[in-house]
Amino acid sequence: MKVKTNLDVFLQPRSVAIIGATQRPGSWGSFIMKGLSSWSYHGKIYPVNRQAQEIYGILAVKDVREIKEPVDLAILTIPDESIEEIIMACGEKGVKGITIITAGFSEAIKDGRAREKDMAKLAHSYGMRILGPNVSGTFNLHAGFNAAASPADHLLPTALAAVCQGGYAFYDLLASGSSRGMGVGKFIHTGNECDLTVTDFLERFGQDPDVKAILMYLETIRDGRRFIDVASKITKTKPIVVYKAGRTPGGARAARSHTGALSGIKELYQGLLNQVGIIISPTMELMLPIGHALLERPPMRGKKVAIVTIGGSWGVALSDSLEEQGLYVPELSLELQQRLRSLGMPPRASTKNPVDIGAAGFVFSIDAMLNLGRKILSSGEVDALILHGLGRPGMLKDDTPDEMKLFLEVEKQMIQGFNALEKETGIPVLIGSHYTPWESQVTFDLNKEGIRIYNRLDEIAQLLSLMFDHWRKQHNRA
Repeated sequence: MKVKTNLDVFLQPRSVAIIGATQRPGSWGSFIMKGLSSWSYHGKIYPVNRQAQEIYGILAVKDVREIKEPVDLAILTIPDESIEEIIMACGEKGVKGITIITAGFSEAIKDGRAREKDMAKLAHSYGMRILGPNVSGTFNLHAGFNAAASPADHLLPTALAAVCQGGYAFYDLLASGSSRGMGVGKFIHTGNECDLTVTDFLERFGQDPDVKAILMYLETIRDGRRFIDVASKITKTKPIVVYKAGRTPGGARAARSHTGALSGIKELYQGLLNQVGIIISPTMELMLPIGHALLERPPMRGKKVAIVTIGGSWGVALSDSLEEQGLYVPELSLELQQRLRSLGMPPRASTKNPVDIGAAGFVFSIDAMLNLGRKILSSGEVDALILHGLGRPGMLKDDTPDEMKLFLEVEKQMIQGFNALEKETGIPVLIGSHYTPWESQVTFDLNKEGIRIYNRLDEIAQLLSLMFDHWRKQHNRA
């Protein structure tokens, strides 16, 4: 029988022993030590190394049992042949939980799973729980605790939490997301799950008031019945977004050599996850954006989308992307079109949907543009609006003409105004531009303000589709 342990020892321990701590560049003992010192962790850090006197300025001990004060968590970054010996030493010390970074078990060798089970039994005999093996760390930025390999400047303490059976790829998502103001405040990598599983931490995050939505990377579900029960309760109050890996024969084979996971049939997993109200992310890259969209944006209550665009071709392509995702770009009513035309749009400008203001020659004032957006959103004819095409290419330089600076300022104010219409109306308003913050001064400046600007049409369409999927599931379960 498994020992019950407060999972807080893995998320906000009062003290941590890093067994295998080192200053050797590129080593896990170094990664974890640097991570712990990179945030405002107020707990005790105890490096354990049989040769070194100190690690990064902190006095080291040769054996965890030499530490005089209590130890909540031990993180093992040691060769696999020493694991059982160190588990016993931790048990004798009275450690409450063990995170095993070390790999080389069920993901690598034939008898690895049997050894993992024996490790879990050994830990339970001392009243301890194991996270791992084959994990890349954990963090809880709300508590200043970062025992992970991700660079500190890639981490943002948001209301999102993530529990994943793979870690390093998720660090890549955090690295790219940080430049867009996206991140997770709490992260658990469960690895091979010889003891604790994703379901254990899903349940923990479901009860956590700091966490408003949960992201999951799954290769397998080891305790399906319990997972269904836990997830179905959480999704009533918090969104859960899952990317299920190992859906294809090749992916399933890769999963076995990654975390020793036995992946299942794609349709079976999709049915299971949909049944309990989980949002299925079609790609890994979309996990973070959809998590933020569900946290930050009003609900998408229907399928009808209006497009206001600066380029007709982008409007056509965006319409295709939206409708391929099951959404609808309806022709606006004649009455609404006449109201838009009354704002000063010339006859050559389309008002049907997409509304092509590029054909108006940019003669619109900022107020007229915002009135256009407001009239569309208040018409009752659409469930979301996309403004696409502002945010022109080029960065400001010393010799940039004043008239260009003024032009860019007008674009920024238009985007700021449309972004504000979302809160004013309670209807999702997404801003799209082909250019990233490194290609456009407008998108760079607004990104720093926290205004999300999406540079891919498929991402915009998928986000709105998944937002509608979430609202529909919640509405049907109410």
